[in-house]
Amino acid sequence: MFRGVHNLSIDAKGRVKVPTRHQTQIDEACGGKMVLSIHPDDKCLLLYPLENWQVLEKKINALPSLNIHTKRLKRKLIGHATDCELDKTARILIPSTLRDYAKIGKKIIMSGQGHNFELWDEDIWNKQLDNLDALSKKEAIPPEVVQLSL
Repeated sequence: MFRGVHNLSIDAKGRVKVPTRHQTQIDEACGGKMVLSIHPDDKCLLLYPLENWQVLEKKINALPSLNIHTKRLKRKLIGHATDCELDKTARILIPSTLRDYAKIGKKIIMSGQGHNFELWDEDIWNKQLDNLDALSKKEAIPPEVVQLSL
């Protein structure tokens, strides 16, 4: 499971180093082979170990192909998917097209989401958290969340 929020920097070539605590997990899970794509709804990127990505891709491909939501999801998520692999120094290359989509600058946030990571521009991440806090104050807490014991 990938957990935690990491403040990282991108080098001049568009590479980011995966935090040390996740390198062994990634190597064991997929031999360093990963898939990077855009988030279909947010201005961030999604980074999956190859096996986890393949499970997701099968689920998406099983959806009705003529459904407009399926088309949108396929074109955004699968259409922008890029294979990437950890290099010798545990870095991944983020293609410029994906960096442009997510408006990623020099400082990024890598947020563990369980089976994958989200990659955010640091400023957009902070605005997103503020926005979520504001929105959550306007809506009732769903029963499933209320029942959750922390």
